[in-house]
Amino acid sequence: MSDVHKIGTKVRRLPGQSLREQFDDRFDNHITLPFMIAAAGIVIAFIEAMHVYGNLKPSMVFGLTMAIIGVLFVVLGLRKFKELRAIKRGERGELIVAQAIERDLLPNGYVVFHDVQLKGGKRRFNVDHLLIGPNGIFAIETKNYSKPKRGEVKVTYDGKHVRWNGVSHKDDEARQAIAVAMAAKDLIFKETGLKVFVKPVLCAVGWFTCSNDLYGHPVLLLMEKQLGSLIPKVYPKVPLSEQDRNLIVAKLSSL
Repeated sequence: MSDVHKIGTKVRRLPGQSLREQFDDRFDNHITLPFMIAAAGIVIAFIEAMHVYGNLKPSMVFGLTMAIIGVLFVVLGLRKFKELRAIKRGERGELIVAQAIERDLLPNGYVVFHDVQLKGGKRRFNVDHLLIGPNGIFAIETKNYSKPKRGEVKVTYDGKHVRWNGVSHKDDEARQAIAVAMAAKDLIFKETGLKVFVKPVLCAVGWFTCSNDLYGHPVLLLMEKQLGSLIPKVYPKVPLSEQDRNLIVAKLSSL
């Protein structure tokens, strides 16, 4: 997928671009703006102090009130740092996966589109990496969760639920990966008229993965180091001809 430059040149979206844009938006709204407000309050307080200790004698109440309000905004903004760290960690994970794809899969006839923008009803979301190759189409959902300092770093999948060191998240990653793959399938049908199968892939960056039926489950669970070895072994449910692959790549490249 691509963005359009103001002079008309199409620029393909980069890995993690949605997360980078989300980070910039959060940073501007919750960090930069509060600090600017705080700075303004401090300046006003300083001016009022000059008035008090100079020839003019206005009250400092207004200046101190503005400074207090500014500090409160900063405190509220600092609470967003955890969310911002998670966004940056997600972006880094997508870059790691993109590098693995470029190194291990592109030389073997695969084509990848990063940060593909999708729409499901009223909801807008993206597929981190849409991979098109000789053995099918793969929608890769990347997760780069923080890891415990001690103990296991293991993610398991039993065909229904994904568990990170035995703990399932409220928003189950397997269901999310399946939904993204279905939306990618709809996008390809809309653009090409082809009914294709898109395999959901969940890539757990830096986590040891364990699936009791690797290729039989609805979602292929792997870590980034396994992309080059496991994806080429997936048997396509709906074989794609070279002509169909070229059509899909051409249509997605023009979006």
